[in-house]
Amino acid sequence: MGYVLDPAGTMQDEVRRVAAERLGAAIEQLEAVGSGTVDAETAVHDVRKRCKETRGLARLVRPALGDGFRPFDALVRNAANHLSATRDAHALLATLDRLLDAHDLDDRLASVRDHQASVAAAATIEIEAGNEGIAAARDLLIEARKRSQHWELPDDVESIADGLDATYRAGHRALRSAERRLSDEHMHEWRKSVKYLWYQMRLLRDASPSVIEPLIDQLDHLADALGDDHDLAVLVASLNADAARFGTPDIVAHACEVARAQQHDLRIPALRAGAVVYTERPRAFRSRVMRYWRLTSESGPELPTGGIEAPAPSTVEPSISTIERERKFVIDAIPADLDLSDRCDLRQGYLVADDGASVRVRDSGPKGFTLTVKAGRGAERTELEWAIDRTQFDAAWPHTAGRRVVKTRHRIALDRHVVELDVFAEDLHGLVFAEVEFDSRDDLDAFEPPDWFGLEVTDDGRYTNASLALRGRPEEDS
Repeated sequence: MGYVLDPAGTMQDEVRRVAAERLGAAIEQLEAVGSGTVDAETAVHDVRKRCKETRGLARLVRPALGDGFRPFDALVRNAANHLSATRDAHALLATLDRLLDAHDLDDRLASVRDHQASVAAAATIEIEAGNEGIAAARDLLIEARKRSQHWELPDDVESIADGLDATYRAGHRALRSAERRLSDEHMHEWRKSVKYLWYQMRLLRDASPSVIEPLIDQLDHLADALGDDHDLAVLVASLNADAARFGTPDIVAHACEVARAQQHDLRIPALRAGAVVYTERPRAFRSRVMRYWRLTSESGPELPTGGIEAPAPSTVEPSISTIERERKFVIDAIPADLDLSDRCDLRQGYLVADDGASVRVRDSGPKGFTLTVKAGRGAERTELEWAIDRTQFDAAWPHTAGRRVVKTRHRIALDRHVVELDVFAEDLHGLVFAEVEFDSRDDLDAFEPPDWFGLEVTDDGRYTNASLALRGRPEEDS
């Protein structure tokens, strides 16, 4: 299911499930640090993200949790705080990298960036060497997961209505404060509220995808802009607090000036976008979303609509009919400088799988559901794929028991190609593949893999997803 609540399920079971999945994924990442299968920066980023998702969930049901909310929230917040030094060092470096992209050949800005790069590298070395914060964060999250599985929630919409109202109301109020006084502090408070609303609308997506998914996209873009604004504010504060570390007064003053100018360019469109998101009164927003939830709970999910010429809802036509050309490589260690921001959590199960053909269903979260048939072996295989709806996926999924894989896919630009980096979870935890697709056989044969690619397993049938789902990882990789 992923990070979304199912209106057809009981509220208590769904909330407990999401909490267990998010916290479990964070715990697995912490346990993987230092194992050579994931770098520390990637692990810290993912763990902090899971912590924020879990806190967003807890805020959604906060009124129903009563006195149990604050202790739980403190556990997750403190776990994330144990990792903040590494995250902050790399976030500052990433902010300087983005500024340099926008201000090419700025030597003074580049010198500030180089100073911060050494700080970020030291933070990574410290945490990879066995930083006590990793163990402390893991223990806190294990306790938080245990507590979340004892949450008792009434099975009605009021379990989430008051929490959603509070989150939207906080963002509404924070936007008004930012409009009156455009300070770093007010923008930061607004950013936190926007982020929590984004998490909560993702949780409520299935109440009405046609309406909520566009709002999720709006909130995502707005949160990104406000996140960049906050990172710039942190950069300015860091420069002023320890100017000597970054260079001469002239260099520091210049970097602050560039950062403030960039903030100005971000804030005007952000405020305009916020006026659209928060155009409703909080009570009206709460009522509207809860009506969607009740409607879906009572009448089932949204169905495709169209005129007479549109295919019937039960008719599914293939969206892809093609030859898949692909090379696959095992990754021993993910480079620390890869941009892993384009990511999607996937779960897929196999209805049929043998050495020559497979039929699978896949849940790609916000990107929807698919049914895929693959036939053949090696670098060129036949692939047929159909888009299916949630109801069809849910009907097929139970029949894939014992033949499933769960992974996170990162899409990474590499020259004129795109690398799909698959980081596996659960029973296949620690396994990482890089897959590259090609338009022609000539392109496939001409591809030169980068140095960080490991063993090529394109022609090794043991490394297909279908084989992994059936038999697990090959013995030499266990």
